[in-house]
Amino acid sequence: MYRSYPNVLPVANRYLGHKIFLKEQADHQSHVKNARSVLNLSESSEQFKFSPSVRQKQTREHGLAMIKQENERLRMRMTKTESQVDTHNHYVLHSLNISKRQREKAQHETELERLKKQLGRVRTSYPVRQYQEDFAKNKNVQNRLTRYPLKIK
Repeated sequence: MYRSYPNVLPVANRYLGHKIFLKEQADHQSHVKNARSVLNLSESSEQFKFSPSVRQKQTREHGLAMIKQENERLRMRMTKTESQVDTHNHYVLHSLNISKRQREKAQHETELERLKKQLGRVRTSYPVRQYQEDFAKNKNVQNRLTRYPLKIK
């Protein structure tokens, strides 16, 4: 049998070449028999339509879960290092320069009032006659544009 078919690959021993060919052919047939489809042809399950409120709730829950996880991790780390947390509120009072801040606030408010008055007193440098001419030109352009389409005779 091995003498009747020429080998695809050149070999020194035709009989062993034919055996290798038969083995590769059997392997190929078994691979073809065991092949499965790459496409998933099963029916898809109905997906839940997310409304914005459900999405927001899920993101909020995810954020809270992440915070809890981080708190647990820190708690475990503190217990490993045997850290002690002081929960007593013994604060030392510091001067916050309240009077200085109040003076600066009053100074800023007076400066703002002065600037508002100064802006209110500014007069325009745009002459009234030129303003009226520009307004008339713009009105004329608007009227010409609103007559579209043009009546062609």
